[in-house]
Amino acid sequence: MSSSKTLTVILILSLMMNTASTSIIIALNQKNQTISRMLEEAYTQLSQANTIIAQLSTQLNYTIQQLEYYKRQLEYYATITHSSNFSETITGSSEVNIVAVREVRGDLFTVYYEGVTMKAKVEVTPGNGRILVNTQPNIGIDLQSSIRIATTVAEKYTGVSLKGTDIIVSLIADQAVQVVDGPSAGAAITIAIISAVTGLKVNNTVYITGTINPDGSVGSVGGVLEKAIAAAKSGCKLFLVPKGQSNIPILKPIEKTIGNVKIITYQYTIINLESHLKNYGFQVKVVEVENINDVARYMLGEKT
Repeated sequence: MSSSKTLTVILILSLMMNTASTSIIIALNQKNQTISRMLEEAYTQLSQANTIIAQLSTQLNYTIQQLEYYKRQLEYYATITHSSNFSETITGSSEVNIVAVREVRGDLFTVYYEGVTMKAKVEVTPGNGRILVNTQPNIGIDLQSSIRIATTVAEKYTGVSLKGTDIIVSLIADQAVQVVDGPSAGAAITIAIISAVTGLKVNNTVYITGTINPDGSVGSVGGVLEKAIAAAKSGCKLFLVPKGQSNIPILKPIEKTIGNVKIITYQYTIINLESHLKNYGFQVKVVEVENINDVARYMLGEKT
């Protein structure tokens, strides 16, 4: 075979090999792109799952707090005995600021919680022991059980029977909201009832979040940070929290980038509430309270 023919064969074989190699590379590249897309979709789904888990964790925390509150109420009502129906004729009214948390929905996979402030106007009038709740506008909040306990605690604190009265509570908000933690207004409502009975004025620069228990103790709540920020924006100077909740756990997002995909996971971190508010530019003092006597000292100026 002549050298020219040999060269031609080599060139043909080389072209065939190059063609085959190119086909293999294209196929591998397409497969790699497919795998990359699958990984990106998997990472995106993982990030969404982490977000949903964080949201469910927050919802679970609210639910546990409320179940504990209702459990204490059931235990209390199982042990009380009815006393005399005698009561004084009492009339009075008062207003108190309350804070709560509402659920805000973003896109399909996003739910977050936001603090809101409202006014609660309490009126004590002669009646038959009824608890009446009025909301302006519609506010999704359960206050009946909290107000009944608040009334009992106010009676013990003031030494005045309210059995011959009606307690009318009007909640006033800027807009219709669906509140997820009604019992956390219990301590504030108790103070408003005490104020209406005694005539002592509520300090409107002091806010509180906390349930009220039958023994007068202030119970723990969820959403403390969201409520504190909402209170600070509304002019709060002193924010009262249940004992042990001036340092609170929050879910801190941690971002990690893999390729073109951002993965978000969440980790609980303990923060100091007062310091955290300062980081937001708010000068708000945070104080823990244990019972209604502590609350009255700060909100009514009572020396207890």
